[in-house]
Amino acid sequence: MHRAIKVRIYPNKTQAKKLSQIMGCCRWWYNYALNLCIDTYKATGKALKQVALNKYLPKLKKE
Repeated sequence: MHRAIKVRIYPNKTQAKKLSQIMGCCRWWYNYALNLCIDTYKATGKALKQVALNKYLPKLKKE
Protein backbone atom coordinates (compact mmCIF):
# COMPACT_ATOMS: atom_id res chain seq x y z
CA MET A 1 0.00 0.00 0.00
CA HIS A 2 1.31 3.45 -0.93
CA ARG A 3 0.48 6.49 1.13
CA ALA A 4 0.59 10.07 0.05
CA ILE A 5 0.54 13.29 1.97
CA LYS A 6 -0.75 16.40 0.27
CA VAL A 7 0.60 19.68 1.53
CA ARG A 8 -0.49 23.09 0.37
CA ILE A 9 1.81 26.05 0.74
CA TYR A 10 1.02 29.73 0.47
CA PRO A 11 4.27 31.51 -0.44
CA ASN A 12 4.57 35.26 -0.64
CA LYS A 13 5.81 36.89 -3.88
CA THR A 14 9.50 36.64 -2.98
CA GLN A 15 9.20 33.00 -1.98
CA ALA A 16 7.14 32.18 -5.09
CA LYS A 17 9.80 33.73 -7.31
CA LYS A 18 12.54 31.72 -5.57
CA LEU A 19 10.51 28.49 -5.79
CA SER A 20 9.92 29.08 -9.49
CA GLN A 21 13.65 29.59 -10.06
CA ILE A 22 14.55 26.43 -8.12
CA MET A 23 11.96 24.35 -9.98
CA GLY A 24 13.27 25.67 -13.29
CA CYS A 25 16.81 24.63 -12.34
CA CYS A 26 15.58 21.18 -11.28
CA ARG A 27 13.72 20.73 -14.57
CA TRP A 28 16.77 21.82 -16.54
CA TRP A 29 19.09 19.42 -14.65
CA TYR A 30 16.65 16.51 -15.02
CA ASN A 31 16.40 17.01 -18.80
CA TYR A 32 20.17 17.51 -19.13
CA ALA A 33 20.91 14.34 -17.13
CA LEU A 34 18.28 12.37 -19.06
CA ASN A 35 19.86 13.45 -22.34
CA LEU A 36 23.32 12.43 -21.05
CA CYS A 37 21.99 9.01 -20.04
CA ILE A 38 20.31 8.44 -23.40
CA ASP A 39 23.37 9.56 -25.40
CA THR A 40 25.73 7.45 -23.27
CA TYR A 41 23.52 4.39 -23.60
CA LYS A 42 23.31 4.79 -27.38
CA ALA A 43 27.09 5.22 -27.65
CA THR A 44 28.27 2.53 -25.22
CA GLY A 45 25.29 0.34 -24.39
CA LYS A 46 25.82 1.09 -20.68
CA ALA A 47 23.80 3.34 -18.43
CA LEU A 48 25.22 6.16 -16.33
CA LYS A 49 24.98 5.73 -12.58
CA GLN A 50 24.06 8.47 -10.14
CA VAL A 51 27.69 8.91 -9.07
CA ALA A 52 28.74 9.60 -12.67
CA LEU A 53 25.93 12.11 -13.11
CA ASN A 54 26.84 13.89 -9.87
CA LYS A 55 30.35 14.49 -11.22
CA TYR A 56 28.85 16.81 -13.85
CA LEU A 57 27.28 19.16 -11.29
CA PRO A 58 30.45 21.00 -10.15
CA LYS A 59 31.43 21.58 -13.79
CA LEU A 60 28.01 23.00 -14.60
CA LYS A 61 27.95 25.23 -11.51
CA LYS A 62 31.15 26.91 -12.68
CA GLU A 63 29.54 27.85 -16.03
